[in-house]
Amino acid sequence: MNATREKIIKRALELFNLKGIEYVGMRELAADLGMRIGNLTYYFPTKDDLVFTISQAYTESNSSIHSDFPVRSLYDFLHKNKLLFENGLKYQCLLLSMVHLMEQNSRIAANYQGKVMQNRMSSLTHDIELLEANEYLKFSCEDDKLLIISSNSLQSRFWLSEAVLTESRQNLALQMGHYLTMKAHLFRPYATKKGIKDIERFLLDLSDD
Repeated sequence: MNATREKIIKRALELFNLKGIEYVGMRELAADLGMRIGNLTYYFPTKDDLVFTISQAYTESNSSIHSDFPVRSLYDFLHKNKLLFENGLKYQCLLLSMVHLMEQNSRIAANYQGKVMQNRMSSLTHDIELLEANEYLKFSCEDDKLLIISSNSLQSRFWLSEAVLTESRQNLALQMGHYLTMKAHLFRPYATKKGIKDIERFLLDLSDD
């Protein structure tokens, strides 16, 4: 990647995380970088182009986590979600501005509503069904399984939005353990004995962090 382009992306992400995507303009970013606005728009003609590039980086990094950390147990699943939460924290501006971006950036909306959302739900469903097959989870009916899939998906997408209501943007990392603990407890009613052991092991790891 071109060094200047990489520098722009890195600083834009920092400012977007600090202030919110909606509140950082291209001229402000150029001034912060000590660049002329024309030099900035050479690399990213519009703010939407820049934000879309950052969203692609987020999607690719999430995909790497999914491919590098296959799920064999409930502990694996919870640990992978911890890595995804940490990655979401790195790109928090995207999650906190999700509704705005979906309404304002047609490329992000098309990409998310197309392959990204479909792939994420497919991966989540696969993981839950694998945990059921490997006897870490047990569901009394199909609706229970659908409930845990939907609840897990919602919490992963919107935990940062809830966290920012009680903490400043700069302190969101302090809240992550709370929401990961909530995620682990979501599975407790459906966990088998060895599933409960995995939940307890994960919670112990969290308390040691």
